[in-house]
Amino acid sequence: MHGVDISERFVALARAEAPDGVTFERLDARNLAFDGEFDAAISLCQGAFGLAGGGAVPDEVLDPDATVLEGMARAVRPGGAVALSAFSAYFQVRWLDPEVGSFDAERGVNHERTVIKDESGTDAEVDLWTTCFTPRELRLLAARAGLEVEDLWSVRPGEYAARVPDLDHEEFLVVARRPA
Repeated sequence: MHGVDISERFVALARAEAPDGVTFERLDARNLAFDGEFDAAISLCQGAFGLAGGGAVPDEVLDPDATVLEGMARAVRPGGAVALSAFSAYFQVRWLDPEVGSFDAERGVNHERTVIKDESGTDAEVDLWTTCFTPRELRLLAARAGLEVEDLWSVRPGEYAARVPDLDHEEFLVVARRPA
């Protein structure tokens, strides 16, 4: 097993708790250089997928989420599986709270301000720009990456089940395979 994260601190924490044989490296998921080295690639709870959209990405960078998914597809062997979760545009629009954020319908990006804490417990207000998707968009992105979608479900983070896409769950879970 090999994990990647853009945060050096998260990589250090993961390494400290890793069992023997498990490795981690600091890496931007938009720049995956793996080529058929893994049986599976997983990105859950927006672990890179969906977080590069909106105001955080200059306009000249086209489709950073497609780049992440294409890298995941390339990383798995033929016949290998790819699983990823992505924010649901349906849920985001249905439960939009204008006091907290806004939704850019043209880009499919939700913007909100939130407070995070650093390691010392100090609060910092930050902008979150999250790309939201429909099932159709996710299927098209998977096909563009050369993947065949096996399942696409509505889920909650950490609560994964086979559930038809709906308006009431925060995320979609895509399970796809690189053709053999």
